[in-house]
Amino acid sequence: MPWSAADPGRHAFDWDEDEAARLTALIVPMVPPVGADRMTGFRFIDEVTVLLVARYGRWACGWDHSTHYGGPVEAWCCDAHSVGEAEETAERVVTCLLEWRDWLEDMAERFEQLAPLPGADAEDRSWHLERAVTRPAWSPRSSTAPTPSRPGTGSARRR
Repeated sequence: MPWSAADPGRHAFDWDEDEAARLTALIVPMVPPVGADRMTGFRFIDEVTVLLVARYGRWACGWDHSTHYGGPVEAWCCDAHSVGEAEETAERVVTCLLEWRDWLEDMAERFEQLAPLPGADAEDRSWHLERAVTRPAWSPRSSTAPTPSRPGTGSARRR
């Protein structure tokens, strides 16, 4: 997804407890029964993504981009571990959407902080571009690194 589709500055997100309750209520009947097969879980995730994109915009596609697969969303693992009882699963989806949005907003702040000053020469723009690419690329790593509460997560081995 291009940044223009995800940039929080371009896509408003009005959120409050009423919206959380409305979204939860929409998701609860979509949740498959406990013990459903994996394909049913995959279809549920796809259907939730369609709902979120229709409701909030394309930026919402990353709601399930789990830390287990290099993403920033800690509340989601996969269909087998994150889809369970209907109410709990719906609340988890809401939590994940908010985590994803927070991460996008953090990225937007980082991009703004790393942008070259107006009128910067080519060398300064190049230096800022390198920083803007390198720093955000490493930011998910901090949320996917192994921790005592999540041993074995992340791709880096600490010695």
